[in-house]
Amino acid sequence: MTLRSESMQLSSTEKRWLPWFGNTGKLAMLRSCRLNRALYPVIESTFESIAQTRMKLLQHWAQEYWDHLGELSNNIGGDLSRIDSAMLKEKLNQASDLSELFVVDIHGEVIASTYPAHCKSKDLNGLALAEGLKKPFLHGPYIDPLTLKIGASSSRFHDEVTLMFYQPLLLNGKAVGCLCARVPNDVLGDLIQREAGHIYPESGDNYLFMVKATFDRSVQPGIALSRSRFEDNAFTHGENLKSGVNTAWGSVKIQRHTELELRFIDPATQQLHPGVRETIRAGSNLFVTYPGYADYRHIPVIGKGVTFQMPGSLDQWGMMCEADLEEVYRRRSLSYGLMKPYLATMGGLFACNYLVQHYSGLNQLPIDIIQVLSMALTACCSHRLGLNGWRSG
Repeated sequence: MTLRSESMQLSSTEKRWLPWFGNTGKLAMLRSCRLNRALYPVIESTFESIAQTRMKLLQHWAQEYWDHLGELSNNIGGDLSRIDSAMLKEKLNQASDLSELFVVDIHGEVIASTYPAHCKSKDLNGLALAEGLKKPFLHGPYIDPLTLKIGASSSRFHDEVTLMFYQPLLLNGKAVGCLCARVPNDVLGDLIQREAGHIYPESGDNYLFMVKATFDRSVQPGIALSRSRFEDNAFTHGENLKSGVNTAWGSVKIQRHTELELRFIDPATQQLHPGVRETIRAGSNLFVTYPGYADYRHIPVIGKGVTFQMPGSLDQWGMMCEADLEEVYRRRSLSYGLMKPYLATMGGLFACNYLVQHYSGLNQLPIDIIQVLSMALTACCSHRLGLNGWRSG
């Protein structure tokens, strides 16, 4: 069966990049991958499925909010004098992911808001407002301290990284203002970071990154657009990005949040790591075989990458669904798990019988009794070791 992993364009160096020794070295990973090579098609299918599911979930989520805002804008019409905070508050309560609903005029002044302190402000990005007056526009992720001040909506994680929906309000076909919906960006991250969406519990990570920035071209390809599962110790208790992930090329560390700070590069080359690079180049990528590729921690990983656009956004995003090569192929079959204690006990039985036969000086009857007892002891040991081998295999 032909694997899609075979089409990934790795350089000759990237095919030989693992060290010889260690838990993730050539010897260990070659052995693990070879023992589990029959699983390659299944693992490809699993990564493909989880990536497509998460991508569609993101797009459907955004479209549902556009439908919600579209309905509200039709009810408001172009009469901005009808709008009050109570009306917006009622609608906010129907949309748990939003932290603020507000209306601005064409100059960006806040006319009404579910966060009263925001009224009369003019703090929106002018270029984003101009786009939002023309058509529904999704701005972000970007940094807005007011998002942090307003507080979280539906996510237990929260910082100042923001998504903003702009829905134009029309009067006789002409924009007279915008209905705006503020979403803390960690809400978006939760859609792909829920634990049920991680195929492998220890190392599985799903994350968003920039492929091509059209609105704000200062955002580089490969910049993170969502929280990493390894940002802090919420999911794992080893090294994390807040305290620093140590590599031979220095520490990989963030100051406040993964989004817009971390760029997914291989620290050894300072270039985009191969999974992100090939996803950007080809539009999608899948690689699940030996030797994996180096991620931003310079650890061998495998995974699936996709590119897509969110409804209303001008930018092209990417998403990676990855896991550490070592964890994925740590699995051993039942037969492999039972083989080790079987060989150990049979080897012990052979050695015991050989020594008794040739060096004990006993008559045949005592030798036969010893052999029967050793066989019984071997069967007992094999049973216990076999259970332990199966559990650990």
